[in-house]
Amino acid sequence: MKAEKHTFLVKMLCLFLLASSSSGAQAANHSPFVAHYTTASLSAQEQTAGNLLNSDRAAYGLPALTLDPELCRIARIKSEDMRDNQYFAHTSPTYGNVRDMLDHFSYRYSAAGENIAHHATVAKSQAALLSSPGHRRNILSSAYTKVGIGVALDRNGYVYLTQIFCR
Repeated sequence: MKAEKHTFLVKMLCLFLLASSSSGAQAANHSPFVAHYTTASLSAQEQTAGNLLNSDRAAYGLPALTLDPELCRIARIKSEDMRDNQYFAHTSPTYGNVRDMLDHFSYRYSAAGENIAHHATVAKSQAALLSSPGHRRNILSSAYTKVGIGVALDRNGYVYLTQIFCR
């Protein structure tokens, strides 16, 4: 219960800081999840998912993961692949497992992991991932330094969320 209260307070503080600094360009430049208005920009939901992920890491005294635009593109493709091909699994019929997919897109890495979720919101997705021991290990691992976050919505508005972790 104490850890849950701490996590809640950290999330609320992060959300407050994000909201209060969103109008200041200097403060926004320090956030690894600031949307850049280009074709490679994060969607608002991907930005929220990244903030939640790093908030959970901070609650456990871990450094934030760097958001990698190319990993985000690949994670988004994975989420879209699950939606478009109507499956929910770590192994894609199109791209194989996460390492196969990274190799397919010529992404260089020395360690890789993947979390996937399908829920009503990115907040519910992150909560579900953190409550699952295997997914939690990826979120809280010190082996990873970068993350890609990809979100796709199904026809009912539910979120397919992919987190790709790399070193």
